[in-house]
Amino acid sequence: RCDSASFDSLPGIGAKLSVRIVKYRRLLGGFARIDQLKEVYGLRPETYELIKNKIFADSSFIKRIDINTADYRELLRIHYLDNYEVTAILKYRRLKGNITGLSDLVSNKIINAEKAAKISPYLSCENGHK
Repeated sequence: RCDSASFDSLPGIGAKLSVRIVKYRRLLGGFARIDQLKEVYGLRPETYELIKNKIFADSSFIKRIDINTADYRELLRIHYLDNYEVTAILKYRRLKGNITGLSDLVSNKIINAEKAAKISPYLSCENGHK
C-alpha cells in the first residue's frame, strides 16, 4: 500500500525505482510476497537485501479472480500467465468443467508447480465444486 515516496525513503531506492515498484505492484494486482520485488526492473539484488527486512507484503488487498468464471481478458491480467496458458485454462474448463484447484492445471500440464505457486494468490476456485 506504500506510495512511491515511502519506497523512495528506503536505502538504495530512488525516485525512478520507487515509481517502477508502484507500477509493478499495480500490474500484479498487489504484492503477495516480498520477494516479488526482485522482479522489478532495475532493483539490484544487493538493494533487495538492504530493504527486505524493512518492508512486508499484505496480500489481503489482492482482489482474487475466480478461475471458473473469469473470461480470457480477466485471466490474461494475471501477469504470470501467457496467452497459451489462458487459452488452455479456458479449453480445460470447457472440456472438463470447473477447476477445483490449481493442482488440476498442474496435473494436466497446463502450468507447472512453480507457476501455480506464483499465481495462487491471484486466483480462487470458488465455483470449483463439480
